[in-house]
Amino acid sequence: MRQIIYLLVMVVLGLIIFGIDVYHDRTVDKQYDQLEGRRWSDDTRCGQVSMFFSENEGVNVDKINEYVYNINKGLIADGLQEADASTQAGNAVWDYCFSSVGSVDTVKDLKTVTAVAIGVGGNYFQFHPMRLVSGNYFPADTVMKDYVILDEDLAWQLFGSDNIVGMDILIGGVPHYIAGVVKRDSGKYVKAAGMVYPTIFMSFESLATYGKIDASVLSTNGTLGVSSVAKKSDDENGNGTSDVDTNAKGVICMEVVMPNMVNNYAKNFVIDKLSLNTTQVDVVDNSARFDNRNLFNLIGKFNTRGMQIKPVIYPYWENNARAYENIFAVLLLIQIVCAVIIFIMIAIIVVQAYRHRKWTVGQLVQKLADWKYDLESNMKYHNQKWKYF
Repeated sequence: MRQIIYLLVMVVLGLIIFGIDVYHDRTVDKQYDQLEGRRWSDDTRCGQVSMFFSENEGVNVDKINEYVYNINKGLIADGLQEADASTQAGNAVWDYCFSSVGSVDTVKDLKTVTAVAIGVGGNYFQFHPMRLVSGNYFPADTVMKDYVILDEDLAWQLFGSDNIVGMDILIGGVPHYIAGVVKRDSGKYVKAAGMVYPTIFMSFESLATYGKIDASVLSTNGTLGVSSVAKKSDDENGNGTSDVDTNAKGVICMEVVMPNMVNNYAKNFVIDKLSLNTTQVDVVDNSARFDNRNLFNLIGKFNTRGMQIKPVIYPYWENNARAYENIFAVLLLIQIVCAVIIFIMIAIIVVQAYRHRKWTVGQLVQKLADWKYDLESNMKYHNQKWKYF
């Protein structure tokens, strides 16, 4: 009876382990902004690495271009890329994007809505392929900085529709043209990270020129999502300047996808080639963050996980990923406990079976010897039988 109970308990524990594995795999597959390494190449093992900067670090487009040059140079030196390859030409073995967070006032006719603004550069939508409701992403290499993408919430507030591709809105008195409308991320932890407001995606230069770069905007700006209707005499008429600020600072995130033949190669590569000060810059290996090895290491430092001594404010997608890291670490600990209990129960069953055995070691050895003799005899018989055929 006791052994039956043990068996049932082991089956339940095994199902718990299996169920956690299924939940882990399905949930990871939904974290699309952490999976660019998986999407980038079918032939080469690749990894995605993110670098998070403080706004005070003063990272601007020139600094990003310097980083791009050093990465290209490093990949060529390591024999991973041809000397004439480039991300602009589309024949490089790697790609990148960068981003900042802030707010802008978006205007359509007499209506103004203050929206969360994600200022982007590089191939941002390759790394963050949000679901398009209409239109398209604006291309990474466009020289036009006046394309924008609205989320559904902002589109409906300004236009009362999401079928608005090609239309324009005013930002800072300057027309910006709508390339597409996306469905905003709406997961539990994305909302907890503050993404509950109308959102616009625009070029980093446009955000720096016509809006306000502020990585803490999701927690400090009480005007987000506020809309107002102006009198006719107050209506903006598009008299703003279209010259964007190309020297603005405030990039808080750069993401890279590149070959990652061995564990940690890509992460160590960017730290080394870009001479990053990791006491000020947080470097994350996105491709490995949900692996059991990383989660096991996280369990060991769980008590200090919430401490943040780097002057970095994470964007919403990183806060979402860190929340799932914590959940997966706890679930891994549960799996380990279940596996230990199963091992102990198996050990108890084996010990009890040995104590109540009706055989001796000598008898077991003799049975093995007899089995070996019978096997050899049968093989010899068959060899003799077919010898002359």
